[in-house]
Amino acid sequence: MFSLVRAYFAYTKDPSAALRNLVEQRRFGAAAAGYALAALCWVVFFNISDALSAWGLVWNFLFFFLLESTLGYLWAALSGLFLNFLSDGNGSSSLFMLMGVSGVVQGLLLCFALWAQAAPWLSSLAPLAVVATLGLRLVFVVCGAARAMKTPAGRVLGALSFALVPVAAVGLLAVGSLVWLATL
Repeated sequence: MFSLVRAYFAYTKDPSAALRNLVEQRRFGAAAAGYALAALCWVVFFNISDALSAWGLVWNFLFFFLLESTLGYLWAALSGLFLNFLSDGNGSSSLFMLMGVSGVVQGLLLCFALWAQAAPWLSSLAPLAVVATLGLRLVFVVCGAARAMKTPAGRVLGALSFALVPVAAVGLLAVGSLVWLATL
């Protein structure tokens, strides 16, 4: 826990050096904590007004944690493969770690969910909040990878975009399977 706090303060002092340090150390714990925070934010955002049992919350958290980490893993693996062709670096593991740490940005979605609970007229802006949060996570990953790998941000964005097609296909297949199973 204290290492994450130290990493945060190192990031505020020198973002490039802090990101390079995180990437070089390949801190799986930081990535897992980021994925867990993102999963918690999804659970709160989607279930803030529902009366779920403790088991329901645990299962929702596990579902979103597995979804976040699996999609992050697939996206990082495919993007890293493409990024390794364009630059010399440790693409996949670095991207997986950066995508996990970017889950901290998901805290903004948690804040929005709490604000929308207090002011119901904000509920209509929920889709915009989700898109904005995902956009901020993408910017964090692109800028972080560009700084850490000393690669132009356009190449990182191109690698992420190139890999998004198979990841989106897997996501659509998973959602389609869930919908199909729900109709049985």
